[in-house]
Amino acid sequence: MNEQGYRGVASSVFGRCVEVTDENLDVWNHTNNVCYVQWMQDVAVEHSVVLGWDSRRYLDSGAIWVVRSHKIDYRKSTYKGDKLLVQTWIAEMKRASCVRRYRFLELPKDCNVQTVEEECRFVSYESFVFPQTAIVATAETIWAFVSTHNFHPVRVFPELNEVFRQSPNLEARFPGSI
Repeated sequence: MNEQGYRGVASSVFGRCVEVTDENLDVWNHTNNVCYVQWMQDVAVEHSVVLGWDSRRYLDSGAIWVVRSHKIDYRKSTYKGDKLLVQTWIAEMKRASCVRRYRFLELPKDCNVQTVEEECRFVSYESFVFPQTAIVATAETIWAFVSTHNFHPVRVFPELNEVFRQSPNLEARFPGSI
C-alpha cells in the first residue's frame, strides 16, 4: 500500500445472469435505462456478499459504500426475452473509494442461464474471451467508503481491500455459441 491508497487491484470478474422481462421494458419496448443501474447495484452487492461482506458486516464495521457516480455506455438495445450476463470487477481501489466496472454481454437465446451463471460466477478478467458483438453496454461506478456515523469518507479497511484482491480466479468458461 502506498501513501495515496490502494492501486492496481487484481480483482476477478463476478457475473450473474438476467433475463429481460415485461417489467424491464419502457414505452419503446426496449430495456429501460433504470434497469441497467439496478442490475449494476444488484451484481455489485452480490459480489460483495459472496466474498463475505454483506450489509450486516458493513454496518457492524461502521462503514459502508455509497455511490458517487454512474456512467453507462450503451452499444445496442435489448428486448423482452434477451438474456444478459452482467459482470463486475474492481478496477481500482483507492484510499476511501473504488472504481467498479461492469460489462453487459448478450447471451444466445437458447442458452441455459443457470449453466452460464454456474460456469461464469467468477472468471479472470484477463482470460475471459468474448466477441465484441456480444457487448450490449459497459459501465462504471465510483463508490465512496464512508462512516455510518457521519457519512464522511474513511479509509478502506485492509481486510476489505484484500478480499477483493483475492477473489477466486477460475479459468474462463463460456458457451461457445456466442
